[in-house]
Amino acid sequence: MTMDGEDGAHGRASVTIPSFTDPEDVLPAGSVQESTPLSAALDGKASVEKMSFLADHKRELEAQKERMFWEAFFVVMPLFCGYATLFSMQSEVKSAMGISDDDKHESHVFGVAVSMLYIGNLVFRLGHNFVFWFGTPRIRVLIAMGSMMLSMALLSIVLFFIKEDTSILLIFLSYGLGGVAVGTFESNILSTISVLHPSTKLWAIIAMPVGITTITIGGFFLLGVPWVSEYPGSIHVAVGCYCLVGIGIFMVRIFWTKMTLSTSFSIRDFFRSFIHWREWLWAIKWHCMALTFDMFCVSLFSPGVILYMYNGTYVNVFGYDLNRDWYIAIYNTFFFVGDSASRKIWYHIDVIHPFLFLILSAFGATIGLLGIPEIAPLCGFLVAYANGSIYVQATKVIDTVDDRYNLVSLSTWLFVGDIGSVIGSNLISYLY
Repeated sequence: MTMDGEDGAHGRASVTIPSFTDPEDVLPAGSVQESTPLSAALDGKASVEKMSFLADHKRELEAQKERMFWEAFFVVMPLFCGYATLFSMQSEVKSAMGISDDDKHESHVFGVAVSMLYIGNLVFRLGHNFVFWFGTPRIRVLIAMGSMMLSMALLSIVLFFIKEDTSILLIFLSYGLGGVAVGTFESNILSTISVLHPSTKLWAIIAMPVGITTITIGGFFLLGVPWVSEYPGSIHVAVGCYCLVGIGIFMVRIFWTKMTLSTSFSIRDFFRSFIHWREWLWAIKWHCMALTFDMFCVSLFSPGVILYMYNGTYVNVFGYDLNRDWYIAIYNTFFFVGDSASRKIWYHIDVIHPFLFLILSAFGATIGLLGIPEIAPLCGFLVAYANGSIYVQATKVIDTVDDRYNLVSLSTWLFVGDIGSVIGSNLISYLY
C-alpha cells in the first residue's frame, strides 16, 4: 500500500507501507523464521492470529504516518550544536593548549587530532551497524547523543582546567567521540522518524543547520564578550547540557513510536542488503557521488579554512577594521541562510540531478580561496545552498526505497559523502 506524502510541485514524497497481508509478503522467502522484529512478533501465534496482528499493525502505522512530531527539531538540534562546537572552535582548543601557528609540527599533529571528527564520522556511517549491532536505530540515537555529551565534557575539562598540560591523546579521544556521535546519529534518527509524518523529517532536517549556526553565529558573537572569550569552555558545557535535554525529549515523545516490523537490524541482514544492491543502491548512486564533492567543499568552508585565512584580531572590510569573531559570525550567517533556505525550498520541488547543485559548490569554493574578505561570505552562502539542496533531495529519494533498505541506504549515502569530508578537513592545514 502506498500513502501519498509530499510529491511534485506540492512537495509530497511517496511513502510506502507494507501491505502485511501475509508474512511472506513482508520479508523474502524463508526469512520469516530468522530472528527479526517480525518473526519475534509472530512467534507462537496461530495463522489467524498472525493475520489479525499484521492487519492491526498496518493500521497503527498508517495512523502514525498522519502524526507530525515537531519535537524532533529539539532532538536533532543539540547534536548538531555539538558537531559545530567541535569543528568551529578548534582554534580555541588549540590556543588553550598553547600551540602556536608558527609551530608547524605541533599544529600538524593537532590538525590530525581534530580530523578524528571526520574520520570517526566516516567510519561510523557504516560502523554503527557492527559496533552497535545489538541496538535498533532508536537505541543508537541515544548512544550517539551520549557520545557527544562525553566529548563536550572532555573538552570542557581541557579548556577550564588542564589547558597547556593537555595530552594530545585527549584531543584525539574527544574529537573521535564526536565523530562516533555524528556518524551514528544522522542515519539512525532519519530511519527512526521515517515511520512518522513526512513533516517530522522536514523539522529534523531543518534543525541540522539551525543547530550548527547556533554555535557558528551565536557562539562567535559570544566569544566577542570578554567573559566568554576568557572561558570558551562554557559553550561546551551548555551544549552538553542541551544534549541531555534532547535525550529527554526523544525518550518522552519519539522513542516509543511503532517501528516497521519488516525492517531488521542484524549484521546478517546488513550484508544481505548489499547482495540485493540493485534494489536500493542504483537509486542513490548519483546522490552519493554528489554528496562526496559537496562535503569536500563543506568541510573546507564551514567555516574551515576561513578561520585560518582571517586569524588576526581584526579583518579589514571595505577599509574598516571589523572584530574577527564578528566577521566569522557574519560569514556563518550567510552559510546558515544558504543551508536552511535551500532545505525548505528544495523539499517541495521535484528531484533534479544533484550534479547541477555542484556548480554552486565549485563557484563558491573559488570565491573563498580568492582571499577577498568583502566577498568571502558569498562563498559560505553558495556552498551551503548546494549542501542543503543535495541533502534534502537525496532524503526524498531514499524515502522511495523499500523499507528493508532504508537504514543501509542512509548509512551508505552518508558514508560515501564523508569521504569528501575527510579529504577536505585534512587539506585545511596545507591551504593556510
